[in-house]
Amino acid sequence: MSDRHEEQIISSASEPVVEIIEEVQEDGSIIRKKKTTRKITKRVLTTTTSVKEETDSQQQHNHNHATAASASESSESTLKDLSVGSAAESSAAGLSTTITATAASTIATATATDTAISSTTETTAVSSSETTESDEMSEKSSTTTTTDQTKRTFKFGGVFGKGDVENHPFYRFLAKFPLKQSPAPHTRLPPVKPILYAFAPGWKVGGQETEKQDKKDKETIIGSFDVDSLKWMAYLKFNQIDYDIKPAFEPTMSPSGKLPFLALPNGSLVTDEGFEQWVQENKDQSDTSASLNIHEAAEAVAFSTLAESKIHAALLYTLWLETPHFQGTTRQHYFGHHNYYLGKLLNYVSKSNIVHSMLLTRTQIDRELIFEEAAAAIEALSVQLGENEYFFGKSAPSSLDAIVFSYLHVILTLPRIRNAEDGGRSGELARMVRKHENLFKYSQNIWKKSFAA
Repeated sequence: MSDRHEEQIISSASEPVVEIIEEVQEDGSIIRKKKTTRKITKRVLTTTTSVKEETDSQQQHNHNHATAASASESSESTLKDLSVGSAAESSAAGLSTTITATAASTIATATATDTAISSTTETTAVSSSETTESDEMSEKSSTTTTTDQTKRTFKFGGVFGKGDVENHPFYRFLAKFPLKQSPAPHTRLPPVKPILYAFAPGWKVGGQETEKQDKKDKETIIGSFDVDSLKWMAYLKFNQIDYDIKPAFEPTMSPSGKLPFLALPNGSLVTDEGFEQWVQENKDQSDTSASLNIHEAAEAVAFSTLAESKIHAALLYTLWLETPHFQGTTRQHYFGHHNYYLGKLLNYVSKSNIVHSMLLTRTQIDRELIFEEAAAAIEALSVQLGENEYFFGKSAPSSLDAIVFSYLHVILTLPRIRNAEDGGRSGELARMVRKHENLFKYSQNIWKKSFAA
């Protein structure tokens, strides 16, 4: 007898659902099981034409049932042992689909054979089966746990053993000494106004740079021997912002690693990057006497760059590379608060950093070239200032005035070195400034109005 069998399989799978199950073991570890569930629906269309004897159909029926049962058992055992992984998951899905489709096809064939006993018929059987594949992954974590129960096991399991921990003699002994948290003995009150942490005071302590406060023998710290610190002080005073000065000599205490910085009453800190923006936001907006138009602002940037490159290089050379100033002035003011050996080490490191920074903008450190460029920059500032009280003829000082004043004042107040070996080299930069009478009067005028008054 002829037997013709054809089948067409159409399957659709839903999105997998991942579920993680955690089990806490006795030794304090956690076994995490990952269960992935995917719903697969299969439809099998089978067309069978057969003419058989009753005995043959009965044997075929029994054989089909046995095959379906064995295929079903094989499918279940295979799905149960599959491990989780990207490649394993896809192969498990394909294997499950093949096995289940075979089982469904066999069952459908058996059903069609039972109905065709002694005549030629055509039967269409559509069966739908839903299978669920589950993948489990077990991983053993470290003894560090997150649940309260595991924490207790980890903390006391190795010391007190298993069982009732609170009844252990050692536990009862430790319970007699409970840990207590005491309040802080001293809490610093927040400042009522901004505090500027900067290098202070100026070069001449107890003389020109300080003044007496009331009748007490205390000195009001004014000015600074550091250009950046003095620039910030001047800019705050120019914008009529009230602040206190806190002398500081450790740049690492600043968030940016550089002094100065500003501590605000709300607990935030202002460093060099956001200083000018903070001043513009907190100054008196009604005062526009120092405001610059677009052309003046562009010129101010140019002259500021001129001072911070050419004059700054000459000042660094004078303080760090001229031996009399370095040994008698710079080292004492920047590192005098350290002990002798630590001070020498920090001097060496800082001097190396200064030399490295100067070599970033020039091929070699040529003293004559550096001072020639500084002299040209000072003359350009003198021409720009003219006979005005402030730059650009303003009635109030601007940001450019703060920068130029800080350089001029630090240079003019440098201690004089009376040494035959020096030959006046350390005072050359100050003599360049004194040649321009308008710059000298300009520096003295700002100091008297904003600091010494």
